Amino acid sequence: MHSCLRSEVMIMDVCIAEMTSYTYAVKGERLLRSRGYKCKVTRKEKNTAGGCGYQLNIYGHCREAAALLERYAIPYRTLSDGGA
Repeated sequence: MHSCLRSEVMIMDVCIAEMTSYTYAVKGERLLRSRGYKCKVTRKEKNTAGGCGYQLNIYGHCREAAALLERYAIPYRTLSDGGA
C-alpha cells in the first residue's frame, strides 16, 4: 500500500495594532479571542512618541478584527502589516 502525503503551506495575514494603553491592549485581546481571532499582546521593540509600548499582534482577518475593535470602542493608534 502506497500512501501519499500532501503538504500545505498556509500564509497567514498578520497585522500589528499599536495600542494606546496596556489596558486597552488586554481588552482588545480578550474581545478578539472571544470571537475566535488569534492574537497576542506583545511589548514593542521601540517605544514611539505617544504610544504605551504595547501592541496587539493579530493573526488573520485583520480588517474584520480592526472593525471589531472600533465597534467596541477599543482605541489603537495605528494598524500595520506585520511583515509575515
